[in-house]
Amino acid sequence: MDTAEIFVTVGGMALIGFVLWFFFGQREETPVAANGAVIYACPMHSWITSTDPAATCSICGMKLVRRD
Repeated sequence: MDTAEIFVTVGGMALIGFVLWFFFGQREETPVAANGAVIYACPMHSWITSTDPAATCSICGMKLVRRD
């Protein structure tokens, strides 16, 4: 293998590792609402939560829905 093939291989492995970490890495725990407050979450990004019924997702902008 020459140097270019080694750099491409290592770069590709690093990119695959980053993508796997980004999508499947450790996430923060979902906060629990105090005093029985209702929690609203994004339908697409369930880790985005709020106790405000008018809140929107900070990633996609969708309106948060009530979590069961």
